[in-house]
Amino acid sequence: MPSTTTDSSEELPRPQKRRTALNRAAVVAVGRRVAVREGLSAVTLRRVASELGVTAMALYRHVGDKRELLVAMLDDVAEQLVLPDGDGPVTERLVLAFRVLHDHLTAELWVVEVLKGGELFGPRASRFVEHVLTLLEEAGLGDERAVDAYWALWWYTFGHLSYLPALGPEGRPARNELMTRVRMDEHPRLSRMLARPPREGAEADAFVRGLEALLRGLL
Repeated sequence: MPSTTTDSSEELPRPQKRRTALNRAAVVAVGRRVAVREGLSAVTLRRVASELGVTAMALYRHVGDKRELLVAMLDDVAEQLVLPDGDGPVTERLVLAFRVLHDHLTAELWVVEVLKGGELFGPRASRFVEHVLTLLEEAGLGDERAVDAYWALWWYTFGHLSYLPALGPEGRPARNELMTRVRMDEHPRLSRMLARPPREGAEADAFVRGLEALLRGLL
């Protein structure tokens, strides 16, 4: 009678987990994910490789170093920015362009940290600049004034984005403690302002109102 014992050497091999295909797009996507989740300081080639389940050396076929990775990440963010289209008053289209940019970068605030360095940027962001300069030209500004207007609008937007992390809950305990050192009896208007808690969406509304005021002055 034949034995019913199964020879372990004849067991079928277990299926292996499918690894994400390693390519430049995958490396960039993981870099962005780490930056959004943990901040720019967490983005290293070693960390990205670990997330992909490969060695750091394997990444060098796709990005030469961290600098190249960051530029590729910036370019990816810029490429995904959907430029608003349509008719209407040029002022409204300019406000919309910077609102779209602001919303897009609010979800990727690590971009602001990279741009603060003043060296790196995503070359594909040039299409946004071209879009805005075209609108400013349509509004009647010559080349020099259009360039000045663009920088004013960009610096305003960049400044607002730079301050957004300070509005997060992790920064409030320290700010609240420091505010106890302010003599509120000497600053009645500030006291009244602080007594009114900001409503939801107040920061975004203030950004748009400031943008509209800035455009009125520029145009």
